[in-house]
Amino acid sequence: MVASKTVLNGFLLFLGLVSQLYLSASPYESYIKRDKDGYKVNPGDTIEIRVLNENECSINTKINPNGHIRLVYIGMIEVTGLSVSQIEVKIRNEYINQKIFRNPTVIVEITSYSPKYVYISGSVNKSGPFALPNEANAISITELINMSGGFNPIANKKKVSVTRTFRDKAQNVVETKVYVVDVEALSNGTTNIKGQKWWIYPGDQINVPERLF
Repeated sequence: MVASKTVLNGFLLFLGLVSQLYLSASPYESYIKRDKDGYKVNPGDTIEIRVLNENECSINTKINPNGHIRLVYIGMIEVTGLSVSQIEVKIRNEYINQKIFRNPTVIVEITSYSPKYVYISGSVNKSGPFALPNEANAISITELINMSGGFNPIANKKKVSVTRTFRDKAQNVVETKVYVVDVEALSNGTTNIKGQKWWIYPGDQINVPERLF
């Protein structure tokens, strides 16, 4: 009986550890928004490219501000907005179409990520730029406030302003908008916003005003 109980306790402990590992490894944390089809590379990211059995084609390169990389024998190609698997297919097709290789095996890996910052100021315990986690497209405003150490005692939690700049593909400014967010209601779950989340995107500027007494 004692042995059976020991085995059962060990099995339950194992299940608990597996559950914890699954949750910690999950790419869809509740406070992070990621691309469900996989991360799309951005300028500033560094990628490694290998062509199997063609060592001269191996490179480790940073994506330039225009979203391009230079490949051996091919030259410049655009990769911004593509996933790793999409880049592999694109490079493979380029080598085949240009009759460089007949049936190449292309392997692409991301070796470093360009940091994507959001900025917070005003009545919080720690202001300044904060980098989003790797591969995150956005972070919830409530989590960002937590990262800043939370509101200070004089913060107006109901009127947090978010300034967002919209740009075209060439990174020219198209429009700037200012939103007012009731973070207190979001935290309490008393808004009509889907999932009770308001997403902050790279480049957003958040300001927490003081309360008027």
